[in-house]
Amino acid sequence: MAAEGKSAPSGTAPTPALPPAVAVPVKLKMVQNVVERMQRGVKEVVLCDTKLADEDVALLAAEVKKTGDICSLSLFGCQVSESAAKSLANALASHQSLTMLDLGRNKLSALGVEAVCNALIRNSSLKTLGLAGNGMGDSGATAVAHVLRINRSLTEVYLNSNDIQAEGASELAGALSFNDHSRLSKLFMHKNPLGPEGVRELQKFLEDCPKAEERVALDDDRALALAMGTHARLGAKIEGNNRSGCLRMLGGLSAEPPDAKYAKHRKSHKDLLLKIVRECSQYRLVDRQIIGL
Repeated sequence: MAAEGKSAPSGTAPTPALPPAVAVPVKLKMVQNVVERMQRGVKEVVLCDTKLADEDVALLAAEVKKTGDICSLSLFGCQVSESAAKSLANALASHQSLTMLDLGRNKLSALGVEAVCNALIRNSSLKTLGLAGNGMGDSGATAVAHVLRINRSLTEVYLNSNDIQAEGASELAGALSFNDHSRLSKLFMHKNPLGPEGVRELQKFLEDCPKAEERVALDDDRALALAMGTHARLGAKIEGNNRSGCLRMLGGLSAEPPDAKYAKHRKSHKDLLLKIVRECSQYRLVDRQIIGL
């Protein structure tokens, strides 16, 4: 064995040198970590204030498309480009579980916003859409208006700091006025040069359509109260004997054990009635707001 610090004796093969360790960029590690979490079933993806190259967004988009059931995606302040927005839009086109999408403070421009809006045109699950600070101008606002003209799920839309002028404001107001089923309650428009005409158009919409529907979660007790007409107000809870009485009237319970022959049918009738009541009663009217006028 060769002494320490001396070369190996003649005829002995030198120990091969190990290849230098390849350092993975911190940003790429972050993106890969997000992808791995999505693969493990995480439904909420938040990656904010991190500069993402087009290939980074493409990696995320591929996993979003593959997963298909992301409920929340925020890439706020990630400098997402117009071309990257198009790849992301392609991934979102078939999503019906997404409830929040925040692409604010990026570099989408009008074309990137149009791509995203085209992907969301038939979406029926999205509640919050953030597109602030993307320089979309009136063209991008028109693309958003196309979504708002038919969408029935959005409750909040952020379009602040986008250089939207009177033309874009008019398109948005017209779309919302056209859509009798819109549930939009908050539209953020501050830091846009709307001009007097744009402000008037949006204010007129608020005067004509001051209220929006808001979904209200109903548990079984509240649904039963509404079904039986015993609620003092929405949110009143039935307890004790009153609840038992309602359930008996619905066939869910009886003073004596029901015949086995009819027990299954009674339960199915009760479940069906509860389902109908929830569908008919889970909305209330709230004041619409346009912030920034």
